[in-house]
Amino acid sequence: MDHVPPKGLFKGVANAQLRTVPACHGCNNGASSDDEDVRFFISALIGQPNAASKALWTDGAHRTILRKTRLREAFLASARDVHTHDESGTSSTRIQFLVPERPYRRVFERTTRGLYFLHSKRILPASIPVEVTMLEGVPDMETDEIRALNSENIGNGACVYRYGIAPGDIDSSTWIYEFHHAHWCLVTTGKLCETPSNNKLERP
Repeated sequence: MDHVPPKGLFKGVANAQLRTVPACHGCNNGASSDDEDVRFFISALIGQPNAASKALWTDGAHRTILRKTRLREAFLASARDVHTHDESGTSSTRIQFLVPERPYRRVFERTTRGLYFLHSKRILPASIPVEVTMLEGVPDMETDEIRALNSENIGNGACVYRYGIAPGDIDSSTWIYEFHHAHWCLVTTGKLCETPSNNKLERP
């Protein structure tokens, strides 16, 4: 059984009622390492605005970066200070860094294929393309298209995901993941992958 999204993203969340799906060894082999890497980068991106996100860092991501030398070296090599200004004109300094593309894509493709099976009771064929896009900022969640999506809440808002499967083409679907109200990811499958998107993933 595999947790989708990965259970490591719910550190510090009590009674999260995580979703699990059957997974073969080939699909799940090496997944825990990818999950740890992606947890670190998501935690670093969202910061510690609440108790749950703080626990995600202290009980998970921080331990990962101390233990995984290669991950730590890659992060430090790409990190740099960036001066920013908010809408009021207040300046601040933030850390900018590259998110590794391959593990991020693998984690969210695996998560999407698992949740697709959970909700449709059908395996998405391996030949069907899956496109993963890390979103910057807060997407507009009040559009008619997004309002029409199904919504699921895991861990009292630690993860909210919205999804829709095209009724006339069941291989085509849209998924929007939101973690701690601070990190968003868009995943499309099938023919919806052909829709042009502004991919925000950096390639290290």
